[in-house]
This record gives sequence, C-alpha cells and structure tokens, in this order.
Amino acid sequence: MKTLKLSVTLMLLGSLSFLLAEVDVDAQIEALKTATPQERVRLMNEFKTTLSTLSQEEREAAIEEFRSSMDAEDQQIQARDRVRERVRVNQMDEVGERQEAQRMNQNQVGSQYIQENPSVTPDISGTPNKFMNK
Repeated sequence: MKTLKLSVTLMLLGSLSFLLAEVDVDAQIEALKTATPQERVRLMNEFKTTLSTLSQEEREAAIEEFRSSMDAEDQQIQARDRVRERVRVNQMDEVGERQEAQRMNQNQVGSQYIQENPSVTPDISGTPNKFMNK
C-alpha cells in the first residue's frame, strides 16, 4: 500500500512538474517573440537552461513549439515586407504618373504659347528671329 501511494505521488509530482515546465516554456517563448535583440540573447540563454532541465519528450515538445512559433512570426514578417514593397511600388508609379502629367502640361503650355505668338517661333535654319534676340 505504501508503495502504491508513493508511486501515485511520484506520478502526480511528475505530471505537475511537466505542466509547470510547459507553462514556463510557453511564457519564455512569448517573451522571446517581443524581446529586443539584447533581451533576446538573455532570454534565449534562459530558454536553453530550461530545456536542459526537461526530459527528452518535454524537450522535443518545447523545441517543436518554439520552431512553430518562430515560423509563424517569420510568415508575418514576410507578409509585412510584401505589403511594404507593394506600397513602395505604388508610390513610385504615382510619382511617375505625376511627372508624366507635368511634362504633358508643360508641352501643352509651350505649344499654346507658340500658337498664340507665331512671331516668337524659333527658326530651325539658324536665322535669328524675334525669339532668339530676347
């Protein structure tokens, strides 16, 4: 009977320590996600220390959880980078369109001026005229 109680107690303590370790690992992974680069080094060292105290199965589960959370974060970063790139390309397109509209407007104003003032039109032959004398 004492052996049975001792066995049950040890199993309960083992499962309790597994649950506590799992909560601690989760908290460490969450902290790593939001840490600055300097904090991340310290937190990663703490995470490694925690991993060294876990059983093989717990360690494998913790590492898998860490990898999957980092993969999700990488996907978010890549999505954010794609959005930034699209915005940058759209902005460049808008600038190009504005410049083209400005060139067209300048050409139109120049053409109108020349049509309204034919005596100011430069002579292609090189002969000086009123426009060239100004």
